[in-house]
Amino acid sequence: MNQRRRPKARVTATIATAAIPSPVSFSTGWALWACIAACAAVSQVIERRTRIGVFLSAPLLSTFLALLAAALNIIPTTAPAYDTIWTYLMPIAAALYLLESDISKLITSAGQSIIAFLNGALGSVIGTLVAFALVGRYLGPDGSKVAAALCASYIGGSVNFAAVSGLLGLTAGSTLAAAMVSDNLAMAAYIAVLMSIPAQLPASLLNLSTDKDNEEGNSSNKVTSESVGLALAAAVVACGAGNALSTWVGFSSGGLAFTALIASGIATLAGYLHRRVIKRTNPRGNEGSGRFSGFNGAEAIGGALMMFFFATIGAAAGSFSALRGSGWLLVFIAIQLSIQLGVSLILGIFMKIPLPLILIASNANVGGPATAAAMAGAKGWTSLIQPAVLTGALGYAIANGIGLAIGTWLAT
Repeated sequence: MNQRRRPKARVTATIATAAIPSPVSFSTGWALWACIAACAAVSQVIERRTRIGVFLSAPLLSTFLALLAAALNIIPTTAPAYDTIWTYLMPIAAALYLLESDISKLITSAGQSIIAFLNGALGSVIGTLVAFALVGRYLGPDGSKVAAALCASYIGGSVNFAAVSGLLGLTAGSTLAAAMVSDNLAMAAYIAVLMSIPAQLPASLLNLSTDKDNEEGNSSNKVTSESVGLALAAAVVACGAGNALSTWVGFSSGGLAFTALIASGIATLAGYLHRRVIKRTNPRGNEGSGRFSGFNGAEAIGGALMMFFFATIGAAAGSFSALRGSGWLLVFIAIQLSIQLGVSLILGIFMKIPLPLILIASNANVGGPATAAAMAGAKGWTSLIQPAVLTGALGYAIANGIGLAIGTWLAT
């Protein structure tokens, strides 16, 4: 009975598919954007309304939902929409965060952030050397090149993986494909681990309003279409100016760093002008809180856009077909990142660096400034967004040289 029904079912399905073609393709267009938006929105709903969501956090949920969708072939692992999110939405989201951030704590946190970042870079180098000594012989003839590219990736991010693999002549093929997919999967898993580590920002780095801010009343916190429009315009201007400036100085990969500086400058200038206006109109009173309410709602919009970004990270890691036969490569990366995190935590705690700074710096090592800024914003550590971006940009600058040096050493 079953054997007779199966061919009939196949014929019926074939006829139905031919007669009524599917009107929706989730690989491109609005359907793909709808899936990414659903992952972003559902993750935030779960975080707000469930206990497990609070524990996992919206960024982690958005990453896993998109990863699952990609693994089930519902959405693709690569798409122009993802490039749009990385190129436009993520920088705009970071700029929006900074428009409502108090950067007065930057001087305090920047020095420690750089130290924590360099600790992580050292951990990546040590992890690469140890992992290669243990399992490098199982990585094939291009093992030293793969190890060097991964070392660069876990100092400055995936941009450096591509650069070092090209400079070392790691040609396209199954080895490079497996390394790239493993790198994306490891990055997503590593960020998930960092997000799950409980940490609280110390009082010296908190980006909270003062009592005077709260005394101004709800009117100063009101989100309007005007404030949203001003925030979006300022964020886009910061992104455009930042990328133009980075190209002009010959540091094209530093666009996000310049964007962060310009967005912070806009926020600082707006606050200064706000205080001056209040002082001029009320010379006998104080200068006000300095908080410019014209950008109200910027942080909320930035947070929503960041969830799109985390979804693309999950989607990029959802292709498991390239992982066939790459078991030793995954072992290599596991050893590498375990040592990187261990060195970062041990040195950071010994140097009395706050745990949030250690985690953000480690994120900047592995994922680059984009994921570090996204994590800082998602965790509510808005005072750490600019240090995250600046340290991540430092990684872009130094990772290629370190990766090439490691590759040359391992090859000999």
